[in-house]
Amino acid sequence: MTKTILIVSGGVEAADAAKRARELGYYVVVSDRDHEAPGFAFADSWLIADVYSPDETAAAAERYHRKIRPIDGVICVAADAPLTVATVLKRLGLPGLSIESARLACDKLAMKECFSRAGVPVPWFSAVRTPQDLSRIAIERGHDLVVKPVDSRGSRGVQRVSDVKALTRAFSLASSHSPTGRVMAEQYLEGPQVSTESVIVDGRCYTPGFSDRNYEYLERYAPFFIENGGDLPSHLPQAIQDRVKDVVARAAAALGIVNGTVKGDIVVHKGEPYVIELAARLSGGFFCTREIPLNTGVDFVGAAIKVALREAVSPEDLESRTSTPVVQRYVFPKPGRVVRVSGAEEARRVTGVADLIVTAKPGDIIPPAGDKRPSAAMVLTTGATREAALTAANDALALLQVETA
Repeated sequence: MTKTILIVSGGVEAADAAKRARELGYYVVVSDRDHEAPGFAFADSWLIADVYSPDETAAAAERYHRKIRPIDGVICVAADAPLTVATVLKRLGLPGLSIESARLACDKLAMKECFSRAGVPVPWFSAVRTPQDLSRIAIERGHDLVVKPVDSRGSRGVQRVSDVKALTRAFSLASSHSPTGRVMAEQYLEGPQVSTESVIVDGRCYTPGFSDRNYEYLERYAPFFIENGGDLPSHLPQAIQDRVKDVVARAAAALGIVNGTVKGDIVVHKGEPYVIELAARLSGGFFCTREIPLNTGVDFVGAAIKVALREAVSPEDLESRTSTPVVQRYVFPKPGRVVRVSGAEEARRVTGVADLIVTAKPGDIIPPAGDKRPSAAMVLTTGATREAALTAANDALALLQVETA
C-alpha cells in the first residue's frame, strides 16, 4: 500500500508541502480546522481539527488511522505545532519527534536552559515574574533587552526594550501572549541574524537552508521585530556559516531530535553564533517550500517527508546543487481597511520574479505594526547576482498597489 503522510496545517504556506507529497506519489492527509484550508486542494483526505490542539488532532488522526487508512508519518509545516505532531505520533505508536523534545521546542525558557546545560551558546536570559523583576534586570544588565512570552508562537509578544519607561508595558504585552502568563527576558545581541533550516537523519544534521534575515525596518517598527524577508545565499564568510551550522546541529542534539527537521533563528555577535530559538518543525514564510529549492536545488520538503516516513535520504540529496541568488520582500501598506489591490499581474511579469503571492483582498484589515508582520503580499525573485534579484523585487513591488482607507 502507498504510504500515507499526515500534514498538520492546511494554510497557504503549508499547501506546497501537500502538493509535493502528492507529486512524490504518497497518499496525503491534511488536518486543519478551516474547512476551506488551501492545503485541502492537494489532499486525498482531510481531518477537521485545530492545528494547535494536540489532543483534538490526535483523536481525529487515531480514528482515521484505525477506521479508514493507516498513517505512516506526520509533519507540520508553517505552523508552530510540534507538540501536536509528537502527540499524534505517540497516539499512533509511530517513531519520530518525542513529547519531551516537542515540549522543549515550545517552551522558550526550558529550551534556553536545555541549551545552556549542553554548552550551546545562547544570549543571557532569565525568567521574569513581575514588572518589578524586569526593572531589576534592566538595572543589572542594562536596558537593551528582548522581552518575550515563554510559550507563544513565533514573534507574538516579542519586543526589544531599551527605554526603562516601557518595561511595564512590555511585560504586560508579553504576558498577555503567553497561555501560561509566563515572561522571560534575554540580552539583545547586535549582529547579523540568519534563518537556517535543517534535516536530521539518524542524528546527523544537514543544513541546506541558510538565509540572511532582512531587518531594515527595525527602527521604524520598534519595539517589535518586523522582518522584511531575507537574502540567499548568505553574505557571511564560509567559516562563520560553518560555525552556525555546527551550533544548529548541537542545539538539535540537545533537544533530542534524531530524525526530523529544525528551523533555527541565529544571531552572529562579534563573529560568534548564538541560538535565539530552534523550532522543531518546517518553516513558514515559504522558506522551506520555495526559497531553499530556488537557491540550492535541494528538494527540502521532499526530504523531510521521506524522513517522516522512514524512507532513505542520502547526504547527496541534501547537498546544494546551485547557489542562485534569491531575494524575498514584503508589502507593508498603510494600516486600515483594504479597498483595492492592483498591479499584481504586471508585477508578475517583471524579469526575475519567481513568485508573487498577494494575501490581502478588499475588506481585509491591515493592522498597525505590532508583534505580527502587517504585510499584504510577498515577492520572491532570482537573478544572476543579489543586486539583480533585489532590483527585480523592488521593481515588482513598485507595480503592486494595495490601497487602504
